[in-house]
Amino acid sequence: MNKTILAVVIVAVVLVGGYFLLRGAYQPTQPVPQTSNQQTAQQPINQPSATVQPSQQPPASQAPVVTPTTYNVSIQGFAFNQKSINVKKGDTVVWTNKDSAPHTVTGNNGGPASGTLNSGGTYSFTFNGTGTFDYHCAIHPYMTGSVVVTQ
Repeated sequence: MNKTILAVVIVAVVLVGGYFLLRGAYQPTQPVPQTSNQQTAQQPINQPSATVQPSQQPPASQAPVVTPTTYNVSIQGFAFNQKSINVKKGDTVVWTNKDSAPHTVTGNNGGPASGTLNSGGTYSFTFNGTGTFDYHCAIHPYMTGSVVVTQ
């Protein structure tokens, strides 16, 4: 019985040892790429270098950089002050509620959607498309305004 246990232990040790010894032996290797900076025996060690001059290209015409503008619309006296505003694509409009009552800025067909703005609250929206964006206050639907966005 002791000989059987000893034989099983020896076989287990040999198998485990063999596993750890050989587990990395069959990993595929990848060839090491040679760089063009390596010199061969046929090339002289000190080669004269050729001077490369950049080609003269006229500077590309650059479009003027347009900085987006921020416009302010106040909500006061249950009205949007600047009922209609003209902006350029990429400009931002900031609405500020100066009333004591809550208001919203809600686009009629998409666009701004502020949620409720309590007194002193602000909401900003950047217009990335062109067209006329009509909006209203969802709490007081008679309050209307529009933003005309041009290119």
